[in-house]
Amino acid sequence: MGRLFLSHLGALTLLMLLITSACIAQEDYFVFKVSGAPMLNNSKLLKRGSIFTKPNSIQIKEQDTVFLINKLGELFELNRPNTYLTKSIENFRKKSERSSLSIGYFSYVWKQFSNQKEIRQRPGVVYREERNIKLSEPMDSIRFNVPAIEFSWKNNTDISKVYFHLQDLDNNHISKIGTATNSITLYRDNVLLQSGRSYKWAVTTQAFPDFGKLEFNSFELLTKEAYEKLKIKMRTLKKALLVLGFSEEDIKMAICLDYKFCEG
Repeated sequence: MGRLFLSHLGALTLLMLLITSACIAQEDYFVFKVSGAPMLNNSKLLKRGSIFTKPNSIQIKEQDTVFLINKLGELFELNRPNTYLTKSIENFRKKSERSSLSIGYFSYVWKQFSNQKEIRQRPGVVYREERNIKLSEPMDSIRFNVPAIEFSWKNNTDISKVYFHLQDLDNNHISKIGTATNSITLYRDNVLLQSGRSYKWAVTTQAFPDFGKLEFNSFELLTKEAYEKLKIKMRTLKKALLVLGFSEEDIKMAICLDYKFCEG
């Protein structure tokens, strides 16, 4: 009888822990956009992608604004001077009518922020802010339709001649170009670059590096049809975000950062 009681007690304890964990997880928010200099716990500046959860607090001063998102794709705006706790955020949900596209967008962004947080917290993961050669443009995972692409990088080594590597992900062929500059321009010539294909690129100091250990940036060169279809989708999303009070410049930057669809 005693063992049965302990068994039930253990199961009940486990259930309560799971419920508590779920409640805490539902109260996780990520910072979508920041204006001014709002603080987390009066000690750290908030920035895009910062997590806000118990038992932290956000301090908002005059001229400060913070937009938060949750897992459900809901948007919350803090713009009045005060100290905010997670339990009060529900009171600041944006009331404007939202489309399913904007809800899907904020849910997608929340998931991306959450995935980045999990990667940073993995045991044994070491981050090096400075690499020997740091890739600059185009940004990783970008999607565009352009006649030419300028690749640029910052060379922090003492070696002047470097090697640009371009891999076609459809056939895994790697093209190599040696150069003593910090940039190179390639054209959509249907040889090195073709519409409708995906690529990744890297720059090294060695002509024949270990490609298994090499850090690449990737990009997709869209066909005209795919590009126009994506433009229409982003135009619809832009309208939905305008209704929520974001400026055109804010929306343009957010779409570039989150959907990797960047236009000049």
